[in-house]
This record gives sequence, structure tokens and C-alpha cells, in this order.
Amino acid sequence: MTTTQRFVTTGMHCHSCSMLIHTDVGGIDGVEAVVSDHRTGITEVTYDDSVLDPEQIVEAIVKAGYGAELVGG
Repeated sequence: MTTTQRFVTTGMHCHSCSMLIHTDVGGIDGVEAVVSDHRTGITEVTYDDSVLDPEQIVEAIVKAGYGAELVGG
């Protein structure tokens, strides 16, 4: 099933930061779409929840060098 989750993403300062997250998270198997906005500090990810869980997405954002937490989580 496809799920869309929002993550508070800290440490983004510019468009390049957003693009790095988009590239890194978007390259994970099961991810269908990523929108990361450095101005709002929100990353929205649409993914197949039979393949991924939110914790794996948080780990990918952290590995890219940013802080991340599931909105409402």
C-alpha cells in the first residue's frame, strides 16, 4: 500500500540541501516520490509501506546529514 508521510527535517539551509535529500531518499527501493522544502523544513515522502517503514526514511535523511522526525510521531 502506498503511504505518504511528512518529516520535520532540520539542518537544511538551501535548495541544494533539499536536492540532496530528494536524491538520497528517492534512491531507496520502495520510495515513489520525495518533496523536500528547506524553507518549511518539511520532507514529504510517498512510499510503499510493504517495503519501507518511516524509521528507515528517518535513517536515510540522517545519513544524508540532516535531522529528521516523523510529523506527529
